[in-house]
Amino acid sequence: MIINATIQVVPLTDIETALGMIDEVIALIQQSGISYTVGAFETTLEGEYEEVQQLLKKIEDTCYNQKELQFLLYTKLHICGSKDITVQSKTAKFYEPPVK
Repeated sequence: MIINATIQVVPLTDIETALGMIDEVIALIQQSGISYTVGAFETTLEGEYEEVQQLLKKIEDTCYNQKELQFLLYTKLHICGSKDITVQSKTAKFYEPPVK
């Protein structure tokens, strides 16, 4: 089943180090092959449940392995075991042309 997830990585450090770590996490997402949208505060993922879970674990491990840094990691999942949950199904109505 397709799910949606969002992740926000907040390194508790100076801005240059923080932005570098955020770029590293986004690179992991880009390399994953999972559909994503980078936002100003979080990144939205869309993919198969197991693949998204594996990517989230990889991101968590990457942050954990930065022994000298602390992180806040926020994740949200929208899941349903019996049907796909897509970004488009939740946002399409906001992108349709206005009725005249």
